[in-house]
Amino acid sequence: MMNKPRSTQHRNSIVWPLILILVGLLYLLTNLGVIDPVATQSLWRLWPLIFFAVGLDALFRRYEIAGPVFMFGLGVVFLISNFGWLAWPAWDTLWRLWPIMVIAIGVDLILGRRYLWLSIVSLLAIFAILFGLVWVIGGGLPALGGQTLPGEAIYQELGSAKMAEISLSPATGRLTLAASQDHTALIAGEVHLANRNDIRSDYQRKGDAAVYTLRSHSTAALPGSNRGWDLDITPEIPLDLDISMGAGEIDLNLAELQISKLGTSQGVGNLLLILPDGATLQADINQAIGKISILVPKDSAVRIEVSKALSTLDVPSTFEKLGDYYYSPGYEQSIIKIDLNISQAIGSIQIQIKK
Repeated sequence: MMNKPRSTQHRNSIVWPLILILVGLLYLLTNLGVIDPVATQSLWRLWPLIFFAVGLDALFRRYEIAGPVFMFGLGVVFLISNFGWLAWPAWDTLWRLWPIMVIAIGVDLILGRRYLWLSIVSLLAIFAILFGLVWVIGGGLPALGGQTLPGEAIYQELGSAKMAEISLSPATGRLTLAASQDHTALIAGEVHLANRNDIRSDYQRKGDAAVYTLRSHSTAALPGSNRGWDLDITPEIPLDLDISMGAGEIDLNLAELQISKLGTSQGVGNLLLILPDGATLQADINQAIGKISILVPKDSAVRIEVSKALSTLDVPSTFEKLGDYYYSPGYEQSIIKIDLNISQAIGSIQIQIKK
């Protein structure tokens, strides 16, 4: 008699219950003084292991391949990034390897999710191909790079505007922003995309205020290409700045800018933010998965509110925690204040004093 594959339809997952139990035990032992809080923060660097757990759950319960390949890939990337073995710009170039997912789906369809041992062998073979291509052809993860895409010059005259609202919305890639040396420009720089028609810009005047919007028309990323937004904005007038990105890297050097209000929203990636000196600022920083690094000016008055799920948090030792907030010394007495509202689901949040 032919052996029939075992039914997997009624197997309940124990992954999420186990994760909840482990997280609860970790915090319980920390609260009881058994585990040092510093050690707890270090252990959170291992949060990408959740992706491995979810992938293994899908592999053993449903014998599928595509899902575990995706989850294991995310877990590897985030784990080695947390330990400093992989730079985030290199992570962005892993888009070049998207055909691996197509291969995994094809193998999944052929096997029909029938036998566990076949699924495991196929999964190992796919990952052997993945890392072989990376190291043999690409010369290692950090050396991976993509084709530089055509550039589109960006320029908007400052004119007589006394203040400005600027909104930037790259779908994917890398955004770098700094103060402009051109005193006549509101914003200037270059954007690299596969299709210049993907760029949409709009400029309006509302009294003394300039309202400028720059966005990607297409949300699709071109695998294997470098999508870069290199922009400079005026330091001459006060600015409200709003930035949103799906996946990639955001590098904001606001040290010389007059930023009064800042909003950032990012799906997956890395955010580096250098805050301005001697300015009152309200900032809302939101990220789903990734790393947030913020440099605050020395001797500045800072209040930080953090909302996080599976994230590590590192703040200067001189900051005091009161309720849901972290305060720098002298915050209440200062007239010029920086208020940060940070939200992240998974990853790491690091606040440092700018030297």
